[in-house]
Amino acid sequence: MEIKIYICLTFIVIYLFDEFRLDNKMKVKILFLDIDGVLNSKLYYKYIYKPENGWSRFDPYCVVLIKRLIEEFSLRIVITSTWRNGIVDRLMRELEENDLIYYLHKDWHTPIIRPASRGTEIKLWLDDHPEATDYLIIDDNENLLDYQMNRFVKTSNYAGMAQEHYNQARNILLSEKEYLMLPTVVMEH
Repeated sequence: MEIKIYICLTFIVIYLFDEFRLDNKMKVKILFLDIDGVLNSKLYYKYIYKPENGWSRFDPYCVVLIKRLIEEFSLRIVITSTWRNGIVDRLMRELEENDLIYYLHKDWHTPIIRPASRGTEIKLWLDDHPEATDYLIIDDNENLLDYQMNRFVKTSNYAGMAQEHYNQARNILLSEKEYLMLPTVVMEH
């Protein structure tokens, strides 16, 4: 009798695990990520970046904020930047050096259309990926569709991703209940 109960319970656990796995496989949160003006900035290039030292083209502070957001909300990155259609080798190298490559969605970039329209490219990507249940757009350009604006964080080409943008992104991704329960996170320099 005990063996039958054990076998039955084993099948129930396997079934529940499979259901959980399938359910989670179908649900993905996406971060549509620009590069210039988000992961780097004019400030970084002017005062900090030293290519002769082999330093990354991505500002480490901006990378930390993006990683923190990705890890907190289990986001997958989809690249919207023009880097995706010209300097892919450099992009992949920078993503790898900054440990961001591991967060890329398997379909890691939006389609390239002419004339270029970030909003339309994001819409086309989402239309092809019904598993994407939630998304956030971080960019220094507002070339989006009207209905996407409430999922958008506008950064500055001059300074890149900053604490205020991180907080705004968290607020977008949190439900109202969660938002009321959590304090604003402040990063020390």
